[in-house]
Amino acid sequence: MMHSPQSCFTRFQSSIDQYTLPERFTFPFYYTPHPLCELAAQELQLHLETQTQWQHNFGLNGDLDTAIGKMFGVLLVKNADGEIGYLSAFSGKIADQNLLPHFVPPVFDMLTDDGFFQAEQKVINDVTAEIRRLETNAELLALRDTFAQSQAQAADEIEQCRLQIIDSRKDRKAQRKAAEATNDSQLIEETAIRLAKESAKQKHEQRFLKSTWDEKLQVLANQVDVFDNEINELKEKRRHLSSTLQAKLFAQYRFLNQYGEEKDLIDIFAQTPNQTPPAGSGECAAPKLLHYAFKHGMTPIAMAEFWWGASPKSEIRKHKYFYEACKSKCEPILGHMLKGIELEENLLLKNPAEGKELEIIYQDEAMVIVNKPAEFLSVPGKTISDSVYTRMQAMFPDAD
Repeated sequence: MMHSPQSCFTRFQSSIDQYTLPERFTFPFYYTPHPLCELAAQELQLHLETQTQWQHNFGLNGDLDTAIGKMFGVLLVKNADGEIGYLSAFSGKIADQNLLPHFVPPVFDMLTDDGFFQAEQKVINDVTAEIRRLETNAELLALRDTFAQSQAQAADEIEQCRLQIIDSRKDRKAQRKAAEATNDSQLIEETAIRLAKESAKQKHEQRFLKSTWDEKLQVLANQVDVFDNEINELKEKRRHLSSTLQAKLFAQYRFLNQYGEEKDLIDIFAQTPNQTPPAGSGECAAPKLLHYAFKHGMTPIAMAEFWWGASPKSEIRKHKYFYEACKSKCEPILGHMLKGIELEENLLLKNPAEGKELEIIYQDEAMVIVNKPAEFLSVPGKTISDSVYTRMQAMFPDAD
């Protein structure tokens, strides 16, 4: 079988007798790769350079438009027979596949033809296609265009009417003054009555114009709403289908630890602030490797992950460089999977200033100049508070 323990377990190509195994497992979020992990990574990289079973554009040939680099991982393990070797994995998919020779399979294979994911995703895709068909419907596009033109015409006519009323108001004011200048009371009264009627007529015409346009625009808006309501109903249906499918998918990703305890993504992320697993959770290399090892009775010894391919636009990744496991998706999962396993020291919690003193090289009433040792934090960090700032606060509590 392509993904049997025999096919996924890789023996080193040369003797490793001169290597010493680590006493504790790799702390996955800040580490220096163990020499055996570096050797395993080199062998895996050679495999990537020489294999001919599949093709994927990693961006190494200069074609960056469709390039997709990937994280790869190697897990140093001891199999049931006591042999030392390693497992290999990649994050997500490669060459539109998640099952490839030499690599461990995904924790859950969503791409199987007979699985629920493909069938339910097709339903969602059909809804999306119907939404696009409606959004590009010729009648709807014509209605939107007519509605936009009518709105512009209405605004123009109403504005012209408003300006005409302003001009007429000025003209009536002039006529009123001219009548008053004659001191003819009858003329003044007749002029006032006539001008009042003109003003009332214009206001009525303005109200009628606005009302007429409101009715016309409402008719057009109602016609557009018929399409929009159907589109919005389909979008809500798609949202519900996607949410249901995602929850169902999360429940299928079940991860083992060394005790045989199994938790799915929903259980694991229920204890996190957001409670909802990020998209792509469980598809990273580290969870794949550990799950496969536990499932097949292998003992994890050390792990390392490296980037293969062109750097993505969203983050800095260099070809063949080693990187830590991601925190947003992997930290909660690995917290469960590594339960009870003794890990290397978390150097993120180690105070680089421990045992170091701040040398004051100048001091007066206004300022202090210190010689900051290398790696000594200038200000408090996320996990370490000791810093130049906190020490200065302690030394000079009354300083501003």
